[in-house]
Amino acid sequence: MLVLYVLNECPYCNRALSTLKENNIKHKSIVVENNEEAKSYYKKQNKMSTFPQIFLQVNKDNYIKVGGNDNLQELLYLCKNIKDSNSSLDSVYYMYKNML
Repeated sequence: MLVLYVLNECPYCNRALSTLKENNIKHKSIVVENNEEAKSYYKKQNKMSTFPQIFLQVNKDNYIKVGGNDNLQELLYLCKNIKDSNSSLDSVYYMYKNML
């Protein structure tokens, strides 16, 4: 499952959420209050400076940082190409390497 930290009225957050809904991808949204204190807290905690902040939940306590909306779009594009090609281990390695 993907976990997203989002801001209300953020176009990048809205685009990420729309993409996930359009593709029936299970996700959980955590709405961050749109004030400097709350935003600063999550920026520091997640070591990211923009929103959305997207993570792939591997298990109960472990997450892999996906990044922002652009990273999500690239990840989904790569996953679609891997599924369509049905073979490319190089693409899987590239995706894994760039997610860490």
